[in-house]
Amino acid sequence: MAKDSTSKKDRKGKGKGKEAEAEVSEKPLPTPRPGTSGTENVLITNRRQASEQFQKAARAEKAYRAKKHATAARANYNETKAHFKEARAHFARGCKGIFTVVRAVPYLVSEKQEARRRARDQARRQRDLERKKKLEEALARQNTVDDDDRSDMS
Repeated sequence: MAKDSTSKKDRKGKGKGKEAEAEVSEKPLPTPRPGTSGTENVLITNRRQASEQFQKAARAEKAYRAKKHATAARANYNETKAHFKEARAHFARGCKGIFTVVRAVPYLVSEKQEARRRARDQARRQRDLERKKKLEEALARQNTVDDDDRSDMS
């Protein structure tokens, strides 16, 4: 190996400009030397591969969970949407029904009044029948007493 006439500063590219840079970039970089133990290299590569496999498995597991939960969420969403649609239809029918009920309130009130009137009349008739029965019994007793008194006098 012959020594170049250039100094260390010139080789670094600080002194001569582009010519020095061309010289430095032409030399290939040395490859890193493996460790003294081949076992160490095998262990390092095994660890790297295991780490990559673990990361892939973790991503796959996360994707599986996301897909599973998304399927359940989609089903819940569709079911809820159907319930709300049905509720909206029922609410509309209910609102329409309110107007018919409001218009029919006087009829409902008069029906209840009529039912109460019938019940009052029935109770009044029952009381009148009981009074009549008591009066008839009292008259019958009085007639028997009068007949007894007449028979005693005769």
